[in-house]
Amino acid sequence: MKIEEDIFSFSDYLELVNDVKQFHLYRKTLKESNGYVHSAFFACQFLNNELFLMPEAYFESHQKEFLNIKKVKKLLPNDPFVIVFFERKFQENNDEEDFTETRNWYSKLRREVMASLWNMNFNLEDYKRVLSFLEENLDLYIIRQNKEITMSDLNYAAAMGFMLSLDGYSKVYKKRRHKFQIEPNQNRIAGVGMILRLGANREVRVESPLEDSPAHKSGIYRNDIILKINDRDVRDLDFEEVIQLQKGKPGSIVKFEIKRESINRILSISVKREFLAYGIVKGELFPFDPEVAVIRVFRWEDKNISVAKEIHLEYDRLLKQTKDQNRKLKGIILDFRSLRGGTIESIADTLDLFIKDALLFRVKNERGEVADRFAKGNEPIELPLAILVDRNTSSGGEVIAGSLQYHKRAIVMGERTSGNAALVSTFDFSNNQSYGMEILDSLYYFPSEISFHEIGILPDIQITSEFGGSNLLIRKEEIDRNHSSFAEMEESRNSQIPLEEIQAWVKVNGKANVEIERRKNDPIRSDDFLFHAVDAFNGYLLTLNSVKRIEGEKTKE
Repeated sequence: MKIEEDIFSFSDYLELVNDVKQFHLYRKTLKESNGYVHSAFFACQFLNNELFLMPEAYFESHQKEFLNIKKVKKLLPNDPFVIVFFERKFQENNDEEDFTETRNWYSKLRREVMASLWNMNFNLEDYKRVLSFLEENLDLYIIRQNKEITMSDLNYAAAMGFMLSLDGYSKVYKKRRHKFQIEPNQNRIAGVGMILRLGANREVRVESPLEDSPAHKSGIYRNDIILKINDRDVRDLDFEEVIQLQKGKPGSIVKFEIKRESINRILSISVKREFLAYGIVKGELFPFDPEVAVIRVFRWEDKNISVAKEIHLEYDRLLKQTKDQNRKLKGIILDFRSLRGGTIESIADTLDLFIKDALLFRVKNERGEVADRFAKGNEPIELPLAILVDRNTSSGGEVIAGSLQYHKRAIVMGERTSGNAALVSTFDFSNNQSYGMEILDSLYYFPSEISFHEIGILPDIQITSEFGGSNLLIRKEEIDRNHSSFAEMEESRNSQIPLEEIQAWVKVNGKANVEIERRKNDPIRSDDFLFHAVDAFNGYLLTLNSVKRIEGEKTKE
């Protein structure tokens, strides 16, 4: 039985649309038609993922390419759209090649249809008409579903479609689920401890087991292909479901069927779930250069822990460790790879560690109001600093990297970042306490008045994770093609960094390739990206010291 408090009504949908029109950052240029048509598309897909709303012109021009059209419905004679119901040809077919081919076809069709719907003439009345059609035919189109589907589900799916048509940051959510997502007890996770990635043809590969994790101890290796988890074929699962299946009660057993290509065998490996302790920040003196401190930030703080405080504690610990070893710490690499999120306060506190007197960043909202954040004047850490980023570094990590780069306090190394300068505000529904929404209404900006939104931070020294991290010091023109077109913006404030000299030094003195070769058969994947970054940082430090020495000699003259 459906619990009353979980109902998402059509009135809730209309309230969401109204709030977007009032508060969204781009509300003045908002095209409601895109929101309504994507609402209708998502409602159709939620009811049955073979049910498509599409422009009639698209249907007519692609009809010969379609597989097994079961029904085509045009609601009114003048409607520029149709509703098409397909019947998958593999529903009773277990042939793997056919399964993969048809699934990929549907995935491609969804992308193409959604693109064809953009800027289509579609209004609220059109959406209501589609919704009424779905309500009248719920029983007809609920096929092979594991649960009852109600109009509340379709209204909620439509709301998600409207939000996704906007910007990729605004969203509607069920509060209980959202609370779990943003406030997990991340220090106490019962799992197996490995990083997975979705490879070609949706293969689930082990990127790397974590050191001393249950997966590592049980003999799971990097590049193993997971075929089944607890006898469930991973091809039938979403990637998030694969991740969740690894988790469970501490001490319980999860069974993996794995293909290991190096020995061309299928292995069955059982792993006992354990509580995994993950800290927020971890620092180490780098193994092949113990005078370089690498401080990795894995996630932003919870209610009781500050990233800035943890970074400073790790710095103090590593500084003492080098002194105890009669060494001198020569530089710090802050590793922000895959770091997402962060509050305004946590970002400012982290920047305060390295900048004493300056405008750190600013926030502009949809009304044009500006809030500036200045350094607090604390005594900063003054060692040479590098920020390591990748294409998954987002939001807070980008603000810190870009601000330190702008002020010439640090060099940025790695890949061009994701370009998420978005800030959202949370809204409640008037008569529904079980759901909430987040609406994009502000952006981060640097003191230069530039926002990195949808552009990303361009590193001073570019290193890529592709091909094992071997592509070092990429030229500025070779930008990540996954980003939007590179916008006209200021040259990097560190544009005078002598890349040729650093490259030459790395070629002669770099240790990364030797270390990578030494570790190539390790069951745990070596961090090739970081190895190359340490080489590049050492080359930078050498040129930095040379510049300081030359400037000092000129001053004496």
